[in-house]
Amino acid sequence: MTRSFALDFLAPSALLAAAALAASSAAGASPNDPRGVWLRPEGRVQFSFYDCESGKLCAKIVAAQNAEDQSAIGAVILRGAKQTGPNEWAGKLFNVEDGKSYDGFITVTSPTRLTLKGCLWGVLCSDETWTRVPTPAAHAMVDVDLR
Repeated sequence: MTRSFALDFLAPSALLAAAALAASSAAGASPNDPRGVWLRPEGRVQFSFYDCESGKLCAKIVAAQNAEDQSAIGAVILRGAKQTGPNEWAGKLFNVEDGKSYDGFITVTSPTRLTLKGCLWGVLCSDETWTRVPTPAAHAMVDVDLR
């Protein structure tokens, strides 16, 4: 019989401590660090933010739940974003749906939330809030099977 270690054996306070540790390790070195994988709620598409071009920030599509979005996996949607503040970056966003680039602004609002804003001519803007995808190590820490 397979048992969940976290659910069967850990005291509630230990489970909360494990969850807090997992959340802090998922956030990277700084709570305002955008590097990592983020989930766009619409279409359940995942994006990886990573270092590129001599310390700048880039992002690409790494997973998609819907079949129609899966053809975009691997597309780079952010290139060469420069840090403009303690938790803000600015660069060019590529929209895979219309093939156009827009002025893009990324703001990490919490260790688990990121706001991405795209603007046309600096006036017409639209934004979305994405959530950080927990690292596999965080899941393994809470969901250990014992035999």
